[in-house]
Amino acid sequence: MALACIPYLRKGEPIRIQRRSDSPSTPTTPTNAMMNEENEIDYSPIVQQQADGTRLQKNVRSMVKEMCDIQGKYFKDLKVWSRKWNCIFEQDTSSLASYETTQRMLSSVSSIGHELAKKIDHSHRELRQILNSIPREEQYLSRQSQLEQARVSINRAENELNTYNKKLNKLNSQLRRIKNQLKDTSSNHAEKLELKMQQRDVEDSIGKAEKDVEHAKKLCQRAEKNHRKDTDTIFDQSQEDELDRLESLRDPLMIFLETFEIKHGAWQQAIENHDPKHDLNAWKQKYFSQKIRLSNTQ
Repeated sequence: MALACIPYLRKGEPIRIQRRSDSPSTPTTPTNAMMNEENEIDYSPIVQQQADGTRLQKNVRSMVKEMCDIQGKYFKDLKVWSRKWNCIFEQDTSSLASYETTQRMLSSVSSIGHELAKKIDHSHRELRQILNSIPREEQYLSRQSQLEQARVSINRAENELNTYNKKLNKLNSQLRRIKNQLKDTSSNHAEKLELKMQQRDVEDSIGKAEKDVEHAKKLCQRAEKNHRKDTDTIFDQSQEDELDRLESLRDPLMIFLETFEIKHGAWQQAIENHDPKHDLNAWKQKYFSQKIRLSNTQ
């Protein structure tokens, strides 16, 4: 099943490949990869999928960083709180002058902020380590760039085919003009001989141009076949990368809970039930259900 020649699209435009089919047209829906009556596959969802995955990763990192900042501020506030009240009770020579055990009790309790700060400092360091384990930047190849690069050879082949077709059309138009001139009864014998020589030359050029067109068509078909393989490979790689991305979120969040000594409950259960493959399959069914059925019939 050959691909149709695809014109180069500007960045941001839907990325499609056409697969010729004799099957009747099927209506498109906004939730499926756009496939028209020629089974035209819109690959732009994998570009958006990568953008969404990158944003998701950044949001998780921002969430952990925000908690890290809260912990850092809490650490400082606890120490300030302890210093303040410890000084107040230890320096209260008026109301606590004779209350030795009361003063000792209040001074001791007010120092609890320092102990809490030690625990917070430990969790704060753990959060910073989690933060460092989540990538700041996109670590996977750009799907947009990959798909655009995959179109380079097919666009080149199509441009060459268009050039040869234009040349052939121009020669055919020239031949028609010569034949019309030969029908002109006002032309003398010498003029007609000249026109016939021109006709032979143009017909020879048309023969060569037709061969060029046929050769260009074969190159275009070859480029279409390679383009289909390339886009299928890019699609498969995109799903492997997004699976890796989703799986990479689990461990940092597990450590995140352990940092606060949360080992049971709904939070823990949600992490244990995390199933990236299930999520990706649901995504593919939503955007590429017809592609999946097409692959199963090949």
